[in-house]
Amino acid sequence: MRALTRNRGWVAMVLGVLLLAVGGGAVAWAAGSAYEVWVTNQGSHKVQILDGNTLEVVAEVAAGTKPHNVTFTPDGKFAWVANVGSSNVSVIDTATRQVVVTVPAGKTCHAVTFSPDGKRAYTANPGDGTVSVFDARTYDLVKTIPVGKAPALVTFTPDGKKAYVSNGGDATLSVINTASLEVIKTIPNVGKGAMGMVHGAHGKRLIVTGGGENRVSIVDAERDALVKELVHGKDAHGVALTADGRQAWVPNRLSGDVSIIDVATGELVATIASVGDKTDIIAFSPDGARVFVTTRGEAQTGDPMVLSGKEPGLSVIDVASRTVIKKVRLGGDPHGVAVRPVGGGSRTGASGY
Repeated sequence: MRALTRNRGWVAMVLGVLLLAVGGGAVAWAAGSAYEVWVTNQGSHKVQILDGNTLEVVAEVAAGTKPHNVTFTPDGKFAWVANVGSSNVSVIDTATRQVVVTVPAGKTCHAVTFSPDGKRAYTANPGDGTVSVFDARTYDLVKTIPVGKAPALVTFTPDGKKAYVSNGGDATLSVINTASLEVIKTIPNVGKGAMGMVHGAHGKRLIVTGGGENRVSIVDAERDALVKELVHGKDAHGVALTADGRQAWVPNRLSGDVSIIDVATGELVATIASVGDKTDIIAFSPDGARVFVTTRGEAQTGDPMVLSGKEPGLSVIDVASRTVIKKVRLGGDPHGVAVRPVGGGSRTGASGY
């Protein structure tokens, strides 16, 4: 097993039970009065923490090299940050805002996802075409699974029996049996640049973004078959579900807008224009009233999802009016975004990078 890098004085295990945090499971939380917005910034190699109400940066935490995406434990006490530049995961105590453990992962580790039972953590590693599976309590490497080309994200069926991996390099989904940790099927033609994923319709449908073909694919998760394609916008990337699970919101990186898709019909409902330059990853506020979309900065060497934008920051959308109400400049190269209620809360929606 690989060794772990721990902060001096850290002797206790920091996590108990972990549940799915991003990429295909419940991610929005029950409404609360206070929350934080965490943004990974590849330009500064830090995680920027904003007050969800004032939208002011209240803290910055140094992570690994080029922190790409961030995932929270269900109680909000710890954040797992995938670092594409250093190929590892920084685990941050959200109370002390200190890195408490660093877990080595696969090459250009892109995102972390937890199994529904919280026992295992999966990282998608575009640089070596693998998924790393870790024991979420001990951080030991359980298995490295070869998948498709340039895997970006892992997500699970609600019962946890199957995991899906979006392979952006060959436009496929790898389906993994989580008991055997073996690939049991490959679903083709889900779109070049396959990346963001969420489960909708009570886990029966999987929504997949394929930015290289400007499309969103709908997959029947019971038959593991492609059932519909929607072409709209330019370079569909992130995706998040509304709290009621009825709509999928998709930022389109090159057209700078957000597509709203009806999950049941797979049809385009609306488009929010002029969200920002190079819109990327998306997350809802705990009460579902606001949407946060990262906008990219100067391109970073070694980023597997490289992009160059002129408005590095965060665009804030009012959900009811579907209008941009604020743009927060953050500098550097913001990429991942996740929301954490202060004081805890239960998860009720869904989001996927």
